[in-house]
Amino acid sequence: MRSVVVALALSLAPGVAHAQSPAEEPATRAEALRAEREAKANALEPYTPNALERGMSLLESRGLFLIAREGFFPKLGSLTTGSGFAYGVGYRDRDLLRHSGIVEVFAAASLQKYWALDARALFTPPQSRYYAEAFARRREYPSEDFFGLGPDTRRADRTNFMLRQTSGGGRAGIRPTRWLLTGGGVEFFAPRASRGRSSDVPSVEEVFSPGTVPGLWSRANFLRTHAFLEVDYREPRNARRGGWYRLDFSHFNDRTSGQFTFDRVDADVRQYIGMLAGRRIIALRGWVSSAVADDGRQVPFYLMPYLGGNDTLRGFREYRFRAPHAMLLQAEYRWEVWSALDAALFYDAGKVAFSRRHLNFDDLQSDYGFGFRFNTDNGVVMRIDAGFGSRDGKHLYITFGGVF
Repeated sequence: MRSVVVALALSLAPGVAHAQSPAEEPATRAEALRAEREAKANALEPYTPNALERGMSLLESRGLFLIAREGFFPKLGSLTTGSGFAYGVGYRDRDLLRHSGIVEVFAAASLQKYWALDARALFTPPQSRYYAEAFARRREYPSEDFFGLGPDTRRADRTNFMLRQTSGGGRAGIRPTRWLLTGGGVEFFAPRASRGRSSDVPSVEEVFSPGTVPGLWSRANFLRTHAFLEVDYREPRNARRGGWYRLDFSHFNDRTSGQFTFDRVDADVRQYIGMLAGRRIIALRGWVSSAVADDGRQVPFYLMPYLGGNDTLRGFREYRFRAPHAMLLQAEYRWEVWSALDAALFYDAGKVAFSRRHLNFDDLQSDYGFGFRFNTDNGVVMRIDAGFGSRDGKHLYITFGGVF
């Protein structure tokens, strides 16, 4: 009799009966959803990166242009637009600045016989809103493309020139808030433009007269002073949303003859619109550059803004258009193929002009194409872009680093 009473009491106790009947059907849909969420939460395991994602993280951290490691490291990437693949060695040390900054030197050369030497010291105290940097550089680019000046240049007029440059200077900045940076700097540099070394196309003086190429054969030394304002609220650094805006004003003072003294203003606006948890992105960019010299003075051709190549008009050759004024509009639709690999469709449009008032939307040069980005959250490690739809035909670019 006692066992019967105990069994009856247990059957009438709802909390105990529920605990003893795990297979019982939920009474409501809300209870069913809650039980499903609890089951998923109990089954969660730590995320394991796939092989491609692990490979991209390894390349980014141990071999490419931006590396976090100390001591000696390989320097791989490119030196400038059109330089081709570059390789070299660098050395990085944080102990010299007691881990309040970084000292770095490197030497690199490319397959196109471009080479560069670089040394810099960056001082960024922990928890500080200030930074300061000093640098010294030596560059030699033996076969830079030149098609003439202005928007109506012809591909058939392609020539090349050598550009050597030694420079040194410093800059400093302050970050009043997490997303705002402002500062300025001073730089002395001595560029020399001369006969090109390419055997495939003629040197610049064989096609263009010196009077149409300001700065060719000149030996001007420049003192550049500049100030900038930058807003950066991208998330993450390889942006899935947010924006990056920069305004830069520079004064180039020709310390040799004064003939090439001029001012230049650059404005760059980049906006990122993320969808589906960042797996779909619309990336937009607008860039304007304007170089103005006083009456009787000129802007050297090698310091004029340009369009064409892997980071501007991707359907054209490098440096296809040059002039004192330029504008560029770019749009990309990016989507995640799998972790560490994005595909992209892009459209570029832009123009150069001899007068600022001609920077409008008439007669824009344009192209379109598709590409792939091997990336991590910190940036693009390698990029492949195929450009079409321009009057210059098809172009394929394989480069390290992102476009914007």
